[in-house]
Amino acid sequence: MKNLNINGREVGDGNPTFIIAEVGINHNGNVSLAKEMITSAWEAGADAVKIQTFITKDFLHPSHPSYIYDVNAEISHDDELEIWEYARSKNILLFSTPEDFKSLTFIKSQKPLLIKIAAMDFNFRKLIQAAASLEIPIILSSGMSTLEEVLRAERWVRDVGNQNVAMLHCVSCYPTPAETCNLRAIDTIKNATDCPVGFSDHTVGIHIPMAAVALGANIIEKHFTLDRSIDGPDQKSSMEPHELSLLVKSIRDIEISLGNGVKAPCKEEEAPRQFKRRGIYTASELKIGSIIDDGSVEFLAPSKSNSSVENWDKIRGRRLAVNLPKGSPITIDHLEK
Repeated sequence: MKNLNINGREVGDGNPTFIIAEVGINHNGNVSLAKEMITSAWEAGADAVKIQTFITKDFLHPSHPSYIYDVNAEISHDDELEIWEYARSKNILLFSTPEDFKSLTFIKSQKPLLIKIAAMDFNFRKLIQAAASLEIPIILSSGMSTLEEVLRAERWVRDVGNQNVAMLHCVSCYPTPAETCNLRAIDTIKNATDCPVGFSDHTVGIHIPMAAVALGANIIEKHFTLDRSIDGPDQKSSMEPHELSLLVKSIRDIEISLGNGVKAPCKEEEAPRQFKRRGIYTASELKIGSIIDDGSVEFLAPSKSNSSVENWDKIRGRRLAVNLPKGSPITIDHLEK
């Protein structure tokens, strides 16, 4: 796998999950609200915050069901400049999805650290390659796509010389029912491509993206809002600030819990390994020369050094070299040589 390198940070297997808060158009065209959402998402622990940059008439036909909403949520490039300058002043890693070529040119002028292609444009070679030609890390959302289309999009990016690419498994339903998520596709895409693979989540709640991390997702993207009661098509599947904080913490806990894959007792199990396991104890008082057999012992916790059920085959049938009261642990050192 060729890792994604974002401003010196490696994204891929063996590295922390890259968590993206997708503000998108949840700001409903309000610049002040957009800045507030971006700040809140960053403070909640997101690694990056994403918006969408677009001129509605340049990417949607007036007959499209979302046309009027997008017109109302549209922020002009001149006004959006205020958002980018604000993010830079706060050292917030902000990036965007272009929905048209003029918006791509505007995004380029902001010198972003990465760029995103939406699922709706996953088959739009001209836009993908124009974005990839910026020679910055590019993330592509594969909603509504086949594996063949995933491989094609990856090839389009690499054909223009950009090796800094990642794919997101995605289901383009808002909100997404759990039974349609098909999280095992993350591994399928990983095995078929040579790039990091993440999950762009549109489910309600945060449990599905946590499962995606456990299954190997390198990137998690999820919509973010200050309040789900705000009008807008993406609000219902968006996280509120406290949920993003919980998601970030939960993902970091999952990463730690995955470990190195070696099956061995951890350091913290050294004491429990002894006192929670069974040792060998005398069932009654035993004299020197007594032969140890099943009737003369009890297997009880805790075990002792050299007195564990694992030692039983070495102890059974041997003679005692000492007297032992009832309830005494029997060790190999108590036996005749």
